[in-house]
Formats: sequence, structure tokens, C-alpha cells
Amino acid sequence: MKVSVIVPFYSNIKWLEEAIESVLNQTFDDYEIIVVNDGSPEDDTIFVEKYKDKIVYYKTSNKGPAHARNFGMSVSRGDYIAFLDSDDLWLEEKLEKQVELMDRDNLMWSHTKYSVFDEVEDLSKRIYSEIQNENFKGNVFPRCLTHLNIGTPCVMLRSSYILANKHIRFSEKMRFGQDGYLWILIGLDNELGYINENLTYVRRIGFNAVQRARVHLNVRGNLNEYLIKNIRSLNPNVEIGFTIKLTYSYCSMMNKLINNLFGNKNYKKKSAELISKIVYLPAYVIFKNLIK
Repeated sequence: MKVSVIVPFYSNIKWLEEAIESVLNQTFDDYEIIVVNDGSPEDDTIFVEKYKDKIVYYKTSNKGPAHARNFGMSVSRGDYIAFLDSDDLWLEEKLEKQVELMDRDNLMWSHTKYSVFDEVEDLSKRIYSEIQNENFKGNVFPRCLTHLNIGTPCVMLRSSYILANKHIRFSEKMRFGQDGYLWILIGLDNELGYINENLTYVRRIGFNAVQRARVHLNVRGNLNEYLIKNIRSLNPNVEIGFTIKLTYSYCSMMNKLINNLFGNKNYKKKSAELISKIVYLPAYVIFKNLIK
């Protein structure tokens, strides 16, 4: 069984090298590494020369990580597809153990436990904090509408399923939460496999976007516009509770309001973040109470 490893890249080519090395060090060796350069301004000459015989390398115009991953899937040749962000790392047995799980249980998708770490100059001083996501497995819909405890570099998909469902892709319309859009789509019809073992390290850089209320509001609002409103057309048997639909609709309205007041590009503006915290609070409380 071959695995296609898709690595989108835009910045910090030194981290990209470390990510690639973590793939080359895998105990499972039947894979292809597809690096998609998403219009990066960095000089990649030395990197390409170093890894030209070990990777498949593409350059595209800058269209964001969702497009880069979708493009990678379109040119992949593996039986499985795995995603690794260019600033993250895999432990040596990640692919081997995940392929074994997918084969054994005939899964369409799976994920693993992972840890986050902050970047430090002395690599020996990295501190890894394990994320507890062991309860997120099996039938995750509609739980995935209230929380999505999945790290993108932890996910593996069955290629045949992706090829048979052309609409199941990362959302290129969304600036944030493109991966969550895809996980919800897959979760509609498929049980999620899980390996309760830390097999991935995710690099945390500065003040992570997922910690900002405005980003949460934007993600929920866009999910409502691009997915929730049309979800019955994708699966007529899907039922979403009234409270969840109402809360997503509220987020959509508040997201449009914030965009009208502050624009939809500068997500670090303090005044916009303050207002977002206030208006997102009711939705946050409701989603928290719905988590089981």
C-alpha cells in the first residue's frame, strides 16, 4: 500500500527540511512525498537540489494551503493520502501504524494523538504538550459541528474514497478552517479511526490564529454559508439540531457585522478582536454546553 504524503509550503524553508526528514525517517517506506510550493517568495534552489530525487515538487501561484493540498491530492498516486504541514513533524512509526489500522479496519479516514511545541533555538530544549483527543473517534457527526479535535498532520485518507467524491475537498473559499470543512464532510458518512499514541509534533508559532475569537466567528460563519445551509443536498438523511443551526446562523450574521465594521483582512486588530469576543461569547457557551 503506497501513501502519498502532501506537504504544502509557503514560508521558512528550514522547517520544511525538518518536516521532509521526518518523512524520510519513517519505518514505512512505500510512499511518495509531494511538496506543493504555494507561491513562496523564498529561495528554494538549495532545497530542491538536496531533495530532488526524494520528492515530487510543484510550484503554484499563491492560493493558500487549501488549494495546495487539493492540488496535491489531484496528482497523488498512493492508496492512502496523508498530510504534513511544512512546519510540523512525524514520529518514525506514524505511517506504519496508521496504514496498519486503515487496512485492518477498512477505514476511509483516521487520525492520531499529537503534541504541540514552541519553537526554540536549542532543539534539545523543546517541550512537547500532549493534546487529549482520545474521545474523538467513531461516528463524529454531529459532534464535529460543536468541536473538531483533529490535527491536520495526524489525518490519513483512503484515496479511492476521495477520488469517488469530487466535492469532498478542503474549502478554498475559507481563509481559516478549510480543514474542518473537509473533516465535517467526511464525517457525515464515515467512522473516524484513531490511534491513541502520540505520532505527530505540531509547531506552535506565536499567538495561534485558533485562539482568536474573531477567527472562531469567521470559521463558524463561513461553515454556515458554505456547508450547513446546503448539507441536506449532500446527504438527505442528515439531521442537525435546531440549536446548532440557530447558533451557526448567529455566527454568520455576527461575522458579516464584524467584517462590515473592520474589513475582512486584518484579523489582528485589537478593537475587532474585543468586539468579536463579546459577540462570540453566546455561541461559545452554547457550543461548550453541547459537547458530550
